[in-house]
Amino acid sequence: MKQKRWTAVVVAVLLLFCSCASQTQPPGLSSAGGASSSVFSGLNSESSSSGSPSSSSSSAASSASSSGNGVSSVKPGSLSSSAPSKASSKNQTQDPFVVPSKAPAQTSSKAATKSAPKTSSKSTTASKSTTASKSTTASKSVSSSKPAMAPVTAKMPSAPGTAVFSEGGAKIDYSHASQGYVMVKYSGGSKIKLLVYYGSRSSYYQYNISSGSSYVAIPLQSGSGTYRIRFMENVGGSSYAELCSTRISASCGTNYTHYPNQYVSYTRSSSAVATARSICASASSNSEKVSIIYKYICRNIRYDYAKAASVSSGYLPNVDRTLSTKKGICFDYAALMAAMCRSQNIPTKLVIGNTSKGYHAWNEVYVGGWKRYDATFGAAGQTAGSYTPQRYY
Repeated sequence: MKQKRWTAVVVAVLLLFCSCASQTQPPGLSSAGGASSSVFSGLNSESSSSGSPSSSSSSAASSASSSGNGVSSVKPGSLSSSAPSKASSKNQTQDPFVVPSKAPAQTSSKAATKSAPKTSSKSTTASKSTTASKSTTASKSVSSSKPAMAPVTAKMPSAPGTAVFSEGGAKIDYSHASQGYVMVKYSGGSKIKLLVYYGSRSSYYQYNISSGSSYVAIPLQSGSGTYRIRFMENVGGSSYAELCSTRISASCGTNYTHYPNQYVSYTRSSSAVATARSICASASSNSEKVSIIYKYICRNIRYDYAKAASVSSGYLPNVDRTLSTKKGICFDYAALMAAMCRSQNIPTKLVIGNTSKGYHAWNEVYVGGWKRYDATFGAAGQTAGSYTPQRYY
């Protein structure tokens, strides 16, 4: 009897080990164990619809958690302090667009009101603006005796050509590296993937680059330091060889959080930008703007269960479509909030990582310190539990 019981335990352990070992890497993040070889096999092959990819290295999580005096979490009904966020030291194996294990219920106005953030007594001085509990619309969220802030213009990336690397049809304009981004383009006919390394790290993030005459923005999410950027050319099947590469140094901090990219894609004429401008017109502080935007999204966007069940790897959010359809998955919620806040010149990160409910997307917004906002679960007056960031966009 004892022998059978021990046999069952051994079998269970082996099955668990095999299950963990069989998981695959997510799009965007790859191990660069073969970084020194001339040909890479098996680079992720998901297509990029807009051709303006953005991603971050795992080091971004550690730098972000130490900036802004840590990360406070926005929970339904309050802003409570939490320990600084720390990224997992291992590459995540889930696809970042998988539905949380317990997706939130459809948005209701009551849940949105309940989940609107309020500042706790332990919050920093800059974030002590409070939200009126009896407000019924996002535009009436906070009553303030202070005058409204002056209108702002959304910042856009550009390629002025003052600092450029060019070789083999590939071009990198790093004139504004100090602002947290570089502009890249490729004019050849090959299938190209861009690999971005930070410092001496062996891990890299990859981006799909479409051939064309237009530049696309690549954010420098890992903060100040040295980046190695490689153009990888498809040489058959899933194999890629280096076309060219260069290194750049940037003193950029978290400046990328002011600009659009592929995951947080918008222009000055986007509906998301116009909506943010409209609902924040009377706000007297950035803290008030963030509260208004957060509550607006919670009250107007519902969770799209059908989309969650059918979304494929490589999916990228369209913030204006999310606004027009009034529904989306966690990735859409986070992209929309990042777009609306960034368009108001409020530093905002789109974060992908693990939570108690599963792999998920949320935001960190700078209002007197980095604070976590999860509009997906906030819309239902719920929380995803503990959060472990892995990637920043």
